[in-house]
Amino acid sequence: MIKKQKLFCAKDYLVSGESFEVYWDNERKRAETKVKDKNKLFNYYQSDNYDSHKKDRSGFIDFLYFASQKVMFKYKENILIKHDPGKKVLDYGSGIGMFASYLSNKGYNTYLIEPFYKAKEIAKKKGLKVYESIENLPKQHLFNCITLWHVLEHIPQPEKIIGSLKNHLELDGKIFIALPNFKSFDSKYYGRNWAALDVPRHLWHFTSEGIINTLESSGFEFIKKYPLWFDAIYISYLSEKYCGKRLSLIKGLFIGLLSNIKAIFNNEYSSLVYVFKAKTS
Repeated sequence: MIKKQKLFCAKDYLVSGESFEVYWDNERKRAETKVKDKNKLFNYYQSDNYDSHKKDRSGFIDFLYFASQKVMFKYKENILIKHDPGKKVLDYGSGIGMFASYLSNKGYNTYLIEPFYKAKEIAKKKGLKVYESIENLPKQHLFNCITLWHVLEHIPQPEKIIGSLKNHLELDGKIFIALPNFKSFDSKYYGRNWAALDVPRHLWHFTSEGIINTLESSGFEFIKKYPLWFDAIYISYLSEKYCGKRLSLIKGLFIGLLSNIKAIFNNEYSSLVYVFKAKTS
């Protein structure tokens, strides 16, 4: 039996206001949100403020969010190019298809998997090829590149999904996974109020060691990781806001920058993109 240590109770600031227990799994080097009924998780996504489903600007913060998003799209594409994945991409957990649209406009042949009806329908209206689940994806479809941008932490059985995605990779294909880092400075600074906990939507809270172990146990080889600098600032701002503190944007900017500076020396950035390739037998 795997022993888990209770760390704290964290609050769902986005939808319900409920509190959820978070446990540390020392064997897997990741934490877990205790959710009694995972079949009801859909209810906790019903918010117009949920970032991956957001399509309209409604203030200065949203303006900054979408402006930085455009910069990060180019940054993410450059990561793909560095690893020469080719032009056929599967974006798993695509939300409303913002990044997939960006890639499509750059000449990529993009496919999407998105289970939430509203987000899926918005992506379809953009002319994107969207499937509800990996089971609906034709078995003959193979991809040079599979991306999961802040998605794996939402999935009840991450190892199962990773195994299924592996079957859709070309021989030299790569998988790119972006995740919050449970060992970052801003995570430790805010503790139970760290916005990237995002309970109960985030079922898992990975460390670098934890995600690498997870992928390696599923037949992948770790290649490299890259920082997502803007995430530290945005998450710190949200954490300050959730705590009800004044000048949350200024304080969040300071803590986010401090987190990035500290990460220069220990590589524990607030969020990271991990690149893996399937192991050859």
